[in-house]
Amino acid sequence: MCYNEISMKRLIIILTFFLILINGLSVSAASKIVTKEIKVQAADGFSLIATLQYPNEKQKKEFPTVVLLHSLGYSSDWWEDLPENLLSKGYAVLRIDFRGHGKSVYNAKLTRVSWTNMKNQAYAKYTDDVISIINYVKTENKRKFFDNWAIVGSDIGASTAVCVANQIEYKPKTLVLLSPVVNAKGIYVPVKLAELTDIDVLNIVGKHDTPALSTYEYLKKFAQSTFALYTSESKVNGMLMLKNDSELSNIITGWIAQYLK
Repeated sequence: MCYNEISMKRLIIILTFFLILINGLSVSAASKIVTKEIKVQAADGFSLIATLQYPNEKQKKEFPTVVLLHSLGYSSDWWEDLPENLLSKGYAVLRIDFRGHGKSVYNAKLTRVSWTNMKNQAYAKYTDDVISIINYVKTENKRKFFDNWAIVGSDIGASTAVCVANQIEYKPKTLVLLSPVVNAKGIYVPVKLAELTDIDVLNIVGKHDTPALSTYEYLKKFAQSTFALYTSESKVNGMLMLKNDSELSNIITGWIAQYLK
């Protein structure tokens, strides 16, 4: 088992370098952003909704893409300035609402379903749901979005990110996990993580988030590639760290820039 531990000082130096580097690749603030609502019907008829955004560059046929998978009980609207930051650097961004969250709340009978009433069998479908949306975007667009891509996930979104990376045929280049969880609503991560042999992972946890720090220490035993840790000064966890840590969006973007060329 291979594990490369990156010290906090070294990680900051690396990310600072790449932040300086990608400044030259930034999309002009005057550039318009294309926004498309993606609607996909899951195998069981559940309506899944996502938002795809990318810079309006007509001559560009391929975009590096970042998939955002939100926390339990939240939605794809809670990513603070991270989507805008990624878009400004020329990335496409696919924000997905998990079933039972945001706009993804109607089943095959058009009955409204909330995550608060869902059982683990429903959460177990998250991986297939995400892959269905990604496959739809990949096949239904003339532009290429998934030849060069990454996933950012928070708590249950982090667990789903690992499972998606494990199962999908065309692998992401890297994962960023905010407040990772060993077993989120029955989505068990360690074995799936152990099967990811060539995907580097950045874990982000709050300084005072003891459970997430313990989870990181446990999961790194299963990691087969770089499994780095960034400790945020934020006193909260999950997606809320982006609201309380003004540097976190840049840290995530800088990490991704190392992998999505």
